[in-house]
Amino acid sequence: MDKKYRVVLFGVNVDEGVFQRNMARLGVSSSVLKNYLEKTPVVLIRDLNLADARRYAEAIIDAGGLANIQETRGTPQTMPSYGNPVVPSQEDYMICSNCGFKQKKAPRCVRCGFEVTSSLR
Repeated sequence: MDKKYRVVLFGVNVDEGVFQRNMARLGVSSSVLKNYLEKTPVVLIRDLNLADARRYAEAIIDAGGLANIQETRGTPQTMPSYGNPVVPSQEDYMICSNCGFKQKKAPRCVRCGFEVTSSLR
């Protein structure tokens, strides 16, 4: 079985207007892009081979986005029943006061390394 990969958008590395114009050249509408940016980190595409995932991620990075490639696990033959799935709430996330990056609550920012422990208390 071939490994499959997904591309995850974590935010932008340039002015959002510049990123929107660059992504529009790639065929992404501003409403779809706005939705992605509000929900970062977000999986943009999944089930790609490594070469395609790299091309996709490079296009996002060249447009000014912060993206990475993650290996996905194979899908089991039978899907498990989870009952009531737990959906993370906005309170489960934080915005780094140093760089503005949105991430799940943690003692340090994953983007800039700023210690945010004191603001989580």
